[in-house]
Parts: sequence; structure tokens; C-alpha cells
Amino acid sequence: MTLLARAAFVAALAFLLRPELARYAAERRLRDATDRFRAVLAHPGKQEEVRAALDRIAELASAAAADLPGDPRPRVLAASARLVSGRTREALDLYRDALAAGERAEIDLNLGRAHALAGNAPEAQVALRRALWISPALSAALPNPIAKKLLDDVARLENELRAGLLREPPGLPD
Repeated sequence: MTLLARAAFVAALAFLLRPELARYAAERRLRDATDRFRAVLAHPGKQEEVRAALDRIAELASAAAADLPGDPRPRVLAASARLVSGRTREALDLYRDALAAGERAEIDLNLGRAHALAGNAPEAQVALRRALWISPALSAALPNPIAKKLLDDVARLENELRAGLLREPPGLPD
């Protein structure tokens, strides 16, 4: 193989792999943002430093989202950083964006938490019920009295489903 043919082959291969390389870079940025988020949660510092770190984490996660279309993880991380920093409205918007990429029970759970912190108790109840409908194991992430009440509600809905009385699964908040 001549030098020119090798160069053409390498150039063609690089051109074909370019989208994947962007995804790999986004995965590394997302991993870095996730590691930073864990560090902030494990070792909180001064309020100003924590808020700046959470803002940077949300920025890193949002930047990764651009190169990971259809993947809710970057939006969930950005939303969680906003939620921890007290920016509940932004967190709610980001969790809704993550849901648009595909529903996961963990997103429903965090959406419920965000609604609860925003003072939207009915919406929180709806989102948390949906999360436990999909994955009852997530009840361990909730305070026991709340989890018990929601699991009882999910059991009632499952009985209605078995009896043919439930027309659709529990919905999400608007």
C-alpha cells in the first residue's frame, strides 16, 4: 500500500469516525461532571464555592447533551445540579427535557423531588407515584411514610389493572 493510499485510508476512517469521536468526548465530559457532582455532595464546602461548582457541573452536563442526542443522562445531571443549588424552576425544566428523550423511573423520581421542593405537592405526588409504578424498588429513595403511602397507592392501581378497571397507567404531572 502506497503512502498516498494509506493517507487516504486514514483520512476516510477519521471522517467516518468523527461523529463517534464527538460522542466519546461527550461521554468523558459527562463522566467528569458526574465525578464533580459526587465530590460536591460528599464534601460540601463554602456556599459560594458549592454554588459555583454546581453551576460548572450543569454547564459541563449541558455541553455533553449536545453530542449525546436522545440520551437523558446529561440533562438529568444538569437538572440535579440545579436542584441542589436551589434553582428548582430550572431543574424542573431540565427534568422535563430529559423525559422528552425517554422516560426512566429515576427521572420521574427526581421530577417528583423537584416538584416537592418547589411546593407543588400534587405534582410531586403524581410524579413519585409514576416512578414507583415503573420501579417499586425506588421506594428506598423516599422517606418511609411517603414510600409506604405511594406503594399502597400503586398496589391499589395494580389491582384495578388486574380487574380491567384501569384504562391507562398513572400519568405524569403537566
